Amino acid sequence: MKYFDRNTIIGVIITLIIALFYSYIIFSIYILALIIGIIFRYKLELFDIKKFNSALINITVGAVTIFSLTIVCEIWLHLYPHRFPGIGLVDTMGEFSDYSSRGYLNEDIFNKKKDVVRILGLGDSFSVFLRDQRKNYNDFLQQEYIASGKGDVEIVNAGMEAMGPGYYWYILNKFGDLFKPDLVLVGFFMGNDIERDFAIMIGNFISEPKDVRKRYSKYGQFGYWRLYKLLKNKYFRYRDIQMKNQEAKRHPSHEVGYFSQATFLEIEKERSWIFDKNNWELLHREWRECSEVILQMKDWCDRRKIKLLIAILPDQFQVDQELREAVLTKYKHISEENLDLSYPDNLIVDFCRTHNIDCLDMLGPFQEQGKTRQLYSLRDSHWNEAGNRLAADLIFEYLEKNQLLPPRPGQ
Repeated sequence: MKYFDRNTIIGVIITLIIALFYSYIIFSIYILALIIGIIFRYKLELFDIKKFNSALINITVGAVTIFSLTIVCEIWLHLYPHRFPGIGLVDTMGEFSDYSSRGYLNEDIFNKKKDVVRILGLGDSFSVFLRDQRKNYNDFLQQEYIASGKGDVEIVNAGMEAMGPGYYWYILNKFGDLFKPDLVLVGFFMGNDIERDFAIMIGNFISEPKDVRKRYSKYGQFGYWRLYKLLKNKYFRYRDIQMKNQEAKRHPSHEVGYFSQATFLEIEKERSWIFDKNNWELLHREWRECSEVILQMKDWCDRRKIKLLIAILPDQFQVDQELREAVLTKYKHISEENLDLSYPDNLIVDFCRTHNIDCLDMLGPFQEQGKTRQLYSLRDSHWNEAGNRLAADLIFEYLEKNQLLPPRPGQ
């Protein structure tokens, strides 16, 4: 009985390596198919060994071809990220051009007027949402100071979508002295800021760590390649559009949200892990890394005698009981008994108290007012106008009550 020839064995090994690179599932399927093929050949003798070898070689050729195309596409995404269909025009996350290219800020902002008290706002998409309509919480906070007549206070909104504390610290450290703030206001979103590192963005689809070591240390797995992230997010958006269309047909009278109901529940389910007692060991590990970044911001502010305020922005899962019940109904493995919606907030508040950092936890007021009115946009997870106004009111009240801003001329 003739066994595999040398070329076939080499081909099988190459195919296994490529399969393992793409997915453990593909690797397992190939192993299973190989075992079944061997059983059919040597136990049942259903086909000729030459045909079996030929088939394995053809599979190897196909695998190598696909892998080669993957490499070419990945190189293309690194060299020419803007030329690929659907990719945006901004991928310099962490530079001031991020702001100017999006129309948020220009370098004139570095020219601070005399006798103006300046608040530097840092945050993720919560600080950007409704910014074009001037209905973001930073906009409302600015309006409150203008209306109060309590001196000239200026809010500089340096927030950026899809970012986290690592990015806030990077911007503060690099441009903070140019902004010349009298107070740094960090909007800390409970939904994902604990687990977000400083990343760069390629368009609106690809996110990867800015740190080169972190970016490429896991490049041996396809899931960390730009091509995979692009394809995944393209499919995610395509699938969501199809589900939204189906929901619209089933319920034509219902208002259409940003995401479909199914996608939105999936997003909130993914975020809910930090409230589950079974995950608190992981939560503490993530928070330790995140807290180091906050201490760096605190040190930066202390050396310049600038106040730092951490404003905790609650996730909709914490506030909206109807949404929470929908998630628990769909995902049976999440037990309501294991949920503590305030634990992560308390963790941050206790940390800030220990390190003498001003901290505003907005969870209580949002939960209370969320009982009688909508504070979040429909299936979007960001605040609507009412939510942004409430946040601005709470921040304004906290700043004035604790006298965190220096005396203003004319106050």
